[in-house]
Amino acid sequence: MQQNNSNPRIFFGWYIVAGSVITNAILSAAYFQGFNAFILPIESHFGWSRSVISGAMSLRQLESGIISPVVGFLLDKIRPRTLLFWSAITTGIGLISLGLINGIVTFYLAIFVVSIGTSGMSHAVTWPVVIARWFRKKLGLATGIAVMGPIFGSPFVILNTSLEETFGWRSILIGYGVIVLIFLTLISAIARERPEKYGLLPDGEHSQELSNYSTNNPSKTIEHGMRLGEAARTLEFWLFTGYLSGMFMVNSAFQVHLIPYFIQDVGLTAKSSAVIFTLVFTLSGVGRMGAGYMLDKADYRLVLCTVAAFMGLAFIYLQLVTVSSILMAAPFIILFGVGFGSIIPMRGTLGSMMFGTKSLGSIVGVLQGGAVAAGVIGPIFMGVIFDIDGRYFLSIWGLVAVCVIMIPLSFLMKSHSKLQIRLATVMNTDR
Repeated sequence: MQQNNSNPRIFFGWYIVAGSVITNAILSAAYFQGFNAFILPIESHFGWSRSVISGAMSLRQLESGIISPVVGFLLDKIRPRTLLFWSAITTGIGLISLGLINGIVTFYLAIFVVSIGTSGMSHAVTWPVVIARWFRKKLGLATGIAVMGPIFGSPFVILNTSLEETFGWRSILIGYGVIVLIFLTLISAIARERPEKYGLLPDGEHSQELSNYSTNNPSKTIEHGMRLGEAARTLEFWLFTGYLSGMFMVNSAFQVHLIPYFIQDVGLTAKSSAVIFTLVFTLSGVGRMGAGYMLDKADYRLVLCTVAAFMGLAFIYLQLVTVSSILMAAPFIILFGVGFGSIIPMRGTLGSMMFGTKSLGSIVGVLQGGAVAAGVIGPIFMGVIFDIDGRYFLSIWGLVAVCVIMIPLSFLMKSHSKLQIRLATVMNTDR
């Protein structure tokens, strides 16, 4: 590729951000959030218990947790566009298979295949790591925007509910598989590795010296920070993993059971419950961009504490107030939406802040893997409690307890200034 010594009108990193938004909007509509509209129809079609569906959703979380470290290691070794391309192929085939299931075994196998594909192309690991290589000063904001895809995909929960009533869940899932095979394989081409290879610095700054360096040494880039082993020896690595684990458990639990909860425990209609689900994800956009921006500007520990408090208060509201309409659910929608949305940009942003970018793929992959693996507990926990007690009341108090524990945990981590001193020491040692 010919080097251009003048700054482009739009920094290419923002195109990568846009690629992340589009990719995750489609994945959200088809699988991550949109699949919630198919839970009750599939359950009714086969006559399964709630635990069967919950187990499959937990398998999705477990598989993502296992694969995420592999995805991170691959990002440090191969081109991201290659990883994204083959992940799109796998996801598309898995969605088509999900529309053709004939029992529990094929259902679990299809979930297994889709989860492999989505693990390699979601904004959990791949896109945040690539974006962290293209941004420094605006990393939080860029990551916050990059994870906005579900905001555009979540309204499809309502559309999926209506389409399911007309065409059936099988046709809709097969259609989504075809869309992924066509469009997301094309979008994968936008994920370039690092700006240095194109004569640029992160955030779009340009340096002639760097341009010459990149032209003569296209395989080399400027990377600083810790390797995975060094990061794993720090207290922050384990505290942050613990925080992500707790919050992922809470999120995975209630996201899977949100629509069934509002239908069966609260007594709202399926469409009203789908509207609440959509509003939650719409409000999460405030958390995604807001938390990303605040991580660039404020003490990250205060951000973590605030997010945990928002989530806990959202569940306490549901326990203490009788919700009889969408309007009555508004405080929950705001607190839960902003709270869980704020968690999304933390992985890449804080991973880069704490440990640098030298082995960021591996580090974020392991962080994500541990957190998501812990999130497997959530859906199973709520499903089993529902099957035993016939309602979600006791399990929601359990989610409150987890949120409360995360508040003091946040302040056990080092301040941003101390993290930067530690990184500077590592950089000087490397030299």
